[in-house]
Amino acid sequence: MKIRTFWEYSPKTEAERLIHCAHQIAVEFYRVNNFIVLPYNPNIKNANIVTFPDLPYNKIPRFWEKVKKMNIYAHPIKFEKSLVDETQKIIGLAKISKPDFEKIKKLWSKVENAVVSELYKIILASKNKINKITIFPTAFGTNTSFDWLSKSGEITIWLRNDQGISTIAEAIISSITRDDVYNKLGGMWQESEIITDWLVTESSLAKIIAKYDKTPFLPTMRGVRVKQQAKLLAESDEFYKKLGLPVNQKVFGLNGLTPEVNKKPLENLSPTEKIILRLLIQKAGGVVTFDEFGNELFGDENDFSLYAISKNIERLRNKLEANGISGSYIQTLRSKGYVLKN
Repeated sequence: MKIRTFWEYSPKTEAERLIHCAHQIAVEFYRVNNFIVLPYNPNIKNANIVTFPDLPYNKIPRFWEKVKKMNIYAHPIKFEKSLVDETQKIIGLAKISKPDFEKIKKLWSKVENAVVSELYKIILASKNKINKITIFPTAFGTNTSFDWLSKSGEITIWLRNDQGISTIAEAIISSITRDDVYNKLGGMWQESEIITDWLVTESSLAKIIAKYDKTPFLPTMRGVRVKQQAKLLAESDEFYKKLGLPVNQKVFGLNGLTPEVNKKPLENLSPTEKIILRLLIQKAGGVVTFDEFGNELFGDENDFSLYAISKNIERLRNKLEANGISGSYIQTLRSKGYVLKN
């Protein structure tokens, strides 16, 4: 079945892209996952550097508060119209080049059916589920962002204009697998990215991409795990300060035995979730093993349940997200336990 791909660019799509990136900055998703955020520069081609326009965001009332509260997991993402309108105005003050996407658009039209057909062979559960792909070319941000595959079979992708076919394939794979990784396997962003990186670079799909795409592709996890240059980290910290955002500040703490986020207790945590978060904070940066969780949560070893632990972690991550804190702070260490990055 031929996939319909639509390419759309407008000041509105760029404003929505900026808001999406601002959300990921505000909830610390980029920082906790080792992405470096730098001011927009069209000469930056590094896929693991987030280029973000240096604009007067203070002209938009409560800008960072508004973007932080967004739900980027809605399908489709719902952008507040007034915020989009105001963001368009301040983007108009900047010298941001319109993305040139004609070359990649023509190339994708030649290879899209081969790429998607091969994906259907590799991921049988996704076969014939994609009906429409919409690509928003953009001048800044990460190399790509996307909505999860909708029930109607639609995928929405933002594609930075220095990227190629590999990055489009990366976005499609992530879109169709991430829901399962998160909600069926109890995984997080890192696990999802490893799956995607392998499929793009090592599976039969890689041979198809290599025939058409000469744009260098850096696997995401390899890129973010490289020891970052001190100079770039310093530049990123200075940019955060300029944006009015905290730098190198611990998000999680304890007031006695009460877990706190940004020095305030989280609302609506269950007693079990409080215990889990306390254990994670007490051992921040280290692994809290399943046995350690079990000793605190279950009075009898016969009641021990990995499923119960994973479901409570899932609910805790969701409550962090609802409070504007990235769920990625709690990371899964497969077969061992969980780690809190702080």
